[in-house]
Amino acid sequence: MRRILITGFAAFAGLTVWTIPAGGGLLSKTGPVIAILAGELFVGEAEGHLNGSGTIRIESRAKSDVTCSGKFTFSRDRGDAGDMQCSDGATATFQFQRLSLVRGYGSGSTSRGPMSFTYGLSAVESLPFLKLPAGKTLRPRGNDLLLADVGPSSPAILAPKGSIARVPDTAPDVLLSAATLVVIARLKQDRALQIGSPGTIAELVEATILPLFDFRHMTQLAVATNWRLASPEQQDALIAGFRSLLVRSYSVVLASYRDQAIEYQPTRMVPGETWLTVKSIVKQPGAERMTIDYDMEKTTAGWKVYDIKVAGVSLITTYRSTFAQTIRDGGVDGLIKAFSAKTGSPTPESGSAKTARGCDLPARG
Repeated sequence: MRRILITGFAAFAGLTVWTIPAGGGLLSKTGPVIAILAGELFVGEAEGHLNGSGTIRIESRAKSDVTCSGKFTFSRDRGDAGDMQCSDGATATFQFQRLSLVRGYGSGSTSRGPMSFTYGLSAVESLPFLKLPAGKTLRPRGNDLLLADVGPSSPAILAPKGSIARVPDTAPDVLLSAATLVVIARLKQDRALQIGSPGTIAELVEATILPLFDFRHMTQLAVATNWRLASPEQQDALIAGFRSLLVRSYSVVLASYRDQAIEYQPTRMVPGETWLTVKSIVKQPGAERMTIDYDMEKTTAGWKVYDIKVAGVSLITTYRSTFAQTIRDGGVDGLIKAFSAKTGSPTPESGSAKTARGCDLPARG
């Protein structure tokens, strides 16, 4: 298995492998860099050495004659920091945070303004860490990236703070990797998350993880044949309840996060394929590795997860037997109430309550 990396700017939302530079031997590797310096887009590459030092060189997309180069260090003694000198006279100092040996992000300042950057990340993965100018978005053009105005004709991939970009054609493993990077970065930076604040963690789950799930499809699979017994209002309530249950489950898991590393296996996609499985491995200090596989379907809104297998055990299959028993005991409304009891959320009104009150329920799911 190899670690998810980016293929450079040619494969806009794809993967890459850090390369061994000519003459560099096995003690150094290079990888792509995306940076925003004083509101301008720069791209280039960084070369890191096993001795804890490295070099960086980037060039402006708007002004091809403007380049910046410098050095950095990454070690416990010297810290993760560096500086650059630009051909137009600007200078920069920066610090960075490693997400893995060859992936990370950072920020700093230049004599012209603030700086943010990523290394070893695709454009989609980079969005949560780059501070783009207001009204601007990253846009691919051939083998290059541009900083373009946000507009109706612009295929914008701008992501709001704390979320990830969701592009219909983005590879499924890249989507999951991007979400993971955002979560790990937030867990390391946010004190409230580090101490396991349930409310704050739930917000993180809502912003980063849940948008990648098809809850209607998941709920339908988990409820199985009983789905046909539910009215449209009950189906909406079941979706909302199942969604709340997963928020709670993910929040509990993230509250116990202790520097676990997640590696995604690159997905080999067949043209026209609409169903596939993204495989990953969770490395836990002092514990055995655990596999997590994501069954995904391509929808009009992009790739969505409809089942998860932890150590080979299907989430949907596990819930299906429990849900079936609950419905046998108390009907569909019994399962809706069980969701409420599990999550502590108000019980959504189902078909009978709606009819009695003569009002419509808000759309859910």
